[in-house]
Amino acid sequence: MTEEFVGYENLISFVEGRGLASVEGDIVEIGAYMGGGTVKLAEFAKKHRKKVYAVDTFDTSLDGTMSKRGVPASEVYEAFLYGRSMFGAYQETTEGYDNIVTIRQDSRLVSFPGDLKLVFAFIDGCHQGEYVESDFRLVWPHIVSGGVVGFHDYRFDDWPEVTVAVDSILMSHGGEILETHELEGAYGVLSLLVVKR
Repeated sequence: MTEEFVGYENLISFVEGRGLASVEGDIVEIGAYMGGGTVKLAEFAKKHRKKVYAVDTFDTSLDGTMSKRGVPASEVYEAFLYGRSMFGAYQETTEGYDNIVTIRQDSRLVSFPGDLKLVFAFIDGCHQGEYVESDFRLVWPHIVSGGVVGFHDYRFDDWPEVTVAVDSILMSHGGEILETHELEGAYGVLSLLVVKR
């Protein structure tokens, strides 16, 4: 199986611990990369008759975010692909999972049906601030009360725009947020989990 770089087990444990497995609603992942995390979400979702909507362009060149060290995000993605096609790697990893709905599109152009309910959404797509905010706007109206939105790379030095965007979201939506939790994942990188009131 393709390696995943987030620590999805911790995310899934958090969702289970909130009792969301038994709540009506599906899961969205923005930024599926090679599908390692997608299949972990799909395994969890399948047990509870849920779907996983995976949103990604699967085009490494489209993320022009520059790290503080001057390395473009596209180069980071390419380094772990070892010359493989990103979408090809994703397809291979997710083959056989009939509860994954793959949306191969720029997340800013995606819209969901008004009646879609989500118990969990994980945002780890383009690391530019405008994308983080747009991705949040895409999923937040669909999150059920008590549902969770996770932001990867929170307070991670390489992608400072993520932190700025998430902090802005917390300020502007504070009245709709019940609580937040920081969760350490792979390589010590934090995810911030936001619980909807």
